[in-house]
Amino acid sequence: MAHNTFHRLSHGHLDLVLATSFNAYGTRMATASSDHRVKVWDRAAQTGQWIVIDVWTAHSAEVTDVQWAGPYVGEHLGTIGEDGLIRLWQEDVHEPPNSGRRFRKIFEQTTATGVPYMSLHFKSLGSETYLAVITRDGYLSVCEPEDPDDLSAWRILWSDYLCKTPPRTEETGFRLSWHRERLPAWPAILAGLDRKSLSLAVAVGDVVKVFRTDKDRKFYTAAVLEGAGGLVRDVGWANGSMRGFDVVATASKDGFVRVYELHTPGAASLPTSSDPTAGGLNGISLRALAARPARSGIGAGLAGGARGKRDESGGVPGAVRQEAKLVAELETRGGAPWRVKWSAMGDLLVSSGDDGAIRVWKRAVDGKWMGAAEIDGVGGG
Repeated sequence: MAHNTFHRLSHGHLDLVLATSFNAYGTRMATASSDHRVKVWDRAAQTGQWIVIDVWTAHSAEVTDVQWAGPYVGEHLGTIGEDGLIRLWQEDVHEPPNSGRRFRKIFEQTTATGVPYMSLHFKSLGSETYLAVITRDGYLSVCEPEDPDDLSAWRILWSDYLCKTPPRTEETGFRLSWHRERLPAWPAILAGLDRKSLSLAVAVGDVVKVFRTDKDRKFYTAAVLEGAGGLVRDVGWANGSMRGFDVVATASKDGFVRVYELHTPGAASLPTSSDPTAGGLNGISLRALAARPARSGIGAGLAGGARGKRDESGGVPGAVRQEAKLVAELETRGGAPWRVKWSAMGDLLVSSGDDGAIRVWKRAVDGKWMGAAEIDGVGGG
């Protein structure tokens, strides 16, 4: 991959850039900085250059994370700051560019634990939007809007501490990644997983916990990704459920990027179809998937007040446990990785870290993961 395929730009912030986010189409970018401000950039169709369309003071302290929500109900950004607030911003196209008013605040929430938020992530499927946010002491909240067409009011589906409160002096790396596709992997569905199951990966210390919802829309622990030799600083869930298993990547303080596969036990014994008109995939009949009734995520979440986390000491109806397999340990050399990000197709993995390099990894024909490109000197992690 040639260096000239990357654009170098002067971000213009008055301090460090702490987070960036691209929209669903890769045509817009938001940057968040220690200078308390957020900038939104648009990519010019003719030249490919990035142009600032607005900048504003988003928090009264460092802005530590920024994320685009899906484009289905308007253009929205979520931000969190060291002031202990999460804020959502909606674009007002009637305001002129670079007026400082182009994105107006529509929602604000103070952390419930008194500790600042550390990470947020949106899942958007058509008119359904979900938000996950976690504090620096491991308190996770999963929310949905009260009205799917209005992101100014939210209700909590589940909130809980995921670990014991870490000491204030201890570095933490709580990070979030939704499975963002419409359907889970088909072997899990055939094994009984709800077709509308929500799936969320959360970095908690030196492991990643994978949570899913069962048929009552309650969360349960589907798998735990282990093997890191240090704090997990980031987690990314790849698209590509139709491959039949999930792929999750992590960035760890021990200097490795790790790739895991999530498989459904007993998948080889699931019913198959030899009828080519049945829409089969890898021998599995998609009619079996379609035969299971689909429920609205919001409607099912409200039904009978069934929210929160499943009591995992008892039976878990509609829950499918999965096996996590560590398939690659990729040494970054020269510094620990801080961030991992998958391409839209889930076939390329990008990492960045302490040494300021961006590395691109891909899976070879023999199934082994290998470096595809390395670009030096583009900034730190």
